[in-house]
Amino acid sequence: MRAVLYSLGIILYLLYYPAGFVVASENAETVIREATEEIYRALDEQCELIDHSPEYLYTLVDRLLIPRADLEKMSQWVLGKYWREADDKQRQVFVEQFRQLLLRTYATAIQMANLEDIHYLPQRESVKPDRATVRTEIQRPGEAVVSLTYALYQQHGVWLVYDIQVDGVSLVSSYRTTFSSEIRSKGLEALLESLRKKNSEAMTEATANQIRSRKSGSCNKEKQPEK
Repeated sequence: MRAVLYSLGIILYLLYYPAGFVVASENAETVIREATEEIYRALDEQCELIDHSPEYLYTLVDRLLIPRADLEKMSQWVLGKYWREADDKQRQVFVEQFRQLLLRTYATAIQMANLEDIHYLPQRESVKPDRATVRTEIQRPGEAVVSLTYALYQQHGVWLVYDIQVDGVSLVSSYRTTFSSEIRSKGLEALLESLRKKNSEAMTEATANQIRSRKSGSCNKEKQPEK
């Protein structure tokens, strides 16, 4: 779960933040590396404020994740046939609630791994010039190694991430399976209401403590005097 949340955080950042919009001539791995480093740089710059008020992480994420990705297309992939069956209002509601879900999930995800835990594997050349994969591993002390494969494509001359596989399992497909199951059993309106309720909940104390723990350590490192 830790790796799934972390990887979702990275894909959201690359989908939204301007650093993810790099000219196609850039190496796809460079896109992943630079965006990942930018995430942690931004979080460390605000570490004291986040440590004092963990809820500010939502504000920071909302500010960083400027909506430049095609959320509607991503929503179509996730809902599958139910997107075609939904009316315009239901589609609009889903896109917005899915966006809110991703933002809130990202706030939890990003503090679950450190930059030094990420290792890049030799890349394989893609058959299609407008497609690329970047293979990485998360190696945290005392935990099993988790493989992450980023899938990117070119759109209007830039590289964009559209999915991540965690130990071979697609995150987009996972959301699609979960949402489809709920729609089949309760209907689309029930899913929309469930997303509204989840997105309106306040940050839990457990999540706040997790954020304080990570960011406090980061701030303490920055405050250590040079020897």
